[in-house]
Amino acid sequence: MMKRFEVEIEKIVAGGDGLARHEGRVVFVPGTVSGERHQVETVLEKKDFLRARSVALLESSEQRREAPCPYYGRCGGCSLMHLSPAAALETKRDILLESLSRQRISHDAVVATPFPETGYRTRIRLHFSRSGGELVMGFHGRASHEVHDIEHCLLASEPLNATWRAVRSWFHEDPTRARGLKSIELQESSHQPGRVIARFLVQSRHGILEFEKREPRELLEHAGLQGFIVEAERGGRRELRVGSPVVEHRLGELMLRQTAGSFFQANRFALDRLVQIVAPKSAVARWIDLYCGVGFFSLPFASAAGEVVGVESAPRSLSDARANAKAAGQQNAGNVRFIQQDAATFAESFSFNRDDIVVVDPPRGGLTRALRERLLASPIERLHYVSCDAPAFARDARALVESGFEIDALELVDLFPNTHHFETVATFIRRRGRRSLSGLDSLPPKGRY
Repeated sequence: MMKRFEVEIEKIVAGGDGLARHEGRVVFVPGTVSGERHQVETVLEKKDFLRARSVALLESSEQRREAPCPYYGRCGGCSLMHLSPAAALETKRDILLESLSRQRISHDAVVATPFPETGYRTRIRLHFSRSGGELVMGFHGRASHEVHDIEHCLLASEPLNATWRAVRSWFHEDPTRARGLKSIELQESSHQPGRVIARFLVQSRHGILEFEKREPRELLEHAGLQGFIVEAERGGRRELRVGSPVVEHRLGELMLRQTAGSFFQANRFALDRLVQIVAPKSAVARWIDLYCGVGFFSLPFASAAGEVVGVESAPRSLSDARANAKAAGQQNAGNVRFIQQDAATFAESFSFNRDDIVVVDPPRGGLTRALRERLLASPIERLHYVSCDAPAFARDARALVESGFEIDALELVDLFPNTHHFETVATFIRRRGRRSLSGLDSLPPKGRY
């Protein structure tokens, strides 16, 4: 049974919800601002917490603004658009510092110069569904798999939006063309605006065969796509390639290629800053890039390193990394090599040296326990950690600090304005005279909400 009651929002927490308390339990309420009072209605009740939605704003904050997007509140892509940009950035800093505090780490963070809050994304992923027999194409709702029909995204570049509108119109002309499609990921070159590729995900291998019958080259011409790949969610690795599904990105003096489906940072304005933060200040004996992708955190530093080792488990990304090294003349120089392997498996048998510099940019869940413990047991003295999840980063930071490392530099880079997501870039150095292994998974955080 849904209950209604009044709450005061204490703060915004990781995930973007406001946190309040009611009758001894924590209450999470999306779309709120610290200090506001709301009448809320429960949508989920657990032993230790409640999830609720606001039904009435009783006392508003000066930090609140009217969200500029007409889809806000229905679309799940943005969670902090109701906050002023300055308030949203301060909220993210608070989330990072509290995540560290809960792991018994006290450290301030530099906040990178803010990037434009709209038009920054060069990659968007949209979904296909049907409602009442009608084709629906857009984003998932917040914490939901329901697809909301969306024609335009304020976070995406205008060329990317134009391509999406053209793709939508092609499928609306004949909705049977979308049969079996799950999603589409559009990727634009940050170097050549308007040059867009796509990756379609279908339910099975049969869906690839069906899509092949629908004159896919018509879509290429209709939407102005450079090329696209169609892949199955299950049923093997067969794929359909149409056109040339490759774009390029400029990173300093380098040109990095990316094939549809390979990972590349999505904020066109933040690329150089991310590289600058981890750039070595002097010559490096060996640079080891775990989770290297297409070479984003490895190839820019090849000229400063005696040797560069990149490790990546995704075959397509690794192929791009090798092509990028070859194009830059680095692979031929003999000091760059890329290895297709899981990072933890690679680290288990790799002989690290004391003067190696290691950079990790793991998925949202952070380092696996096996990789974390291998790095802690190694003799390395410098580690760059790039994270997209503050709680996971804080957990790993605690393991590092309790094993003899300290945070030398910590910077918050707001890669995703208007959302609760951001990047944390930290440099850890080992304190001399102390090194021990500590997984710390069994130790409790500093406190609960």
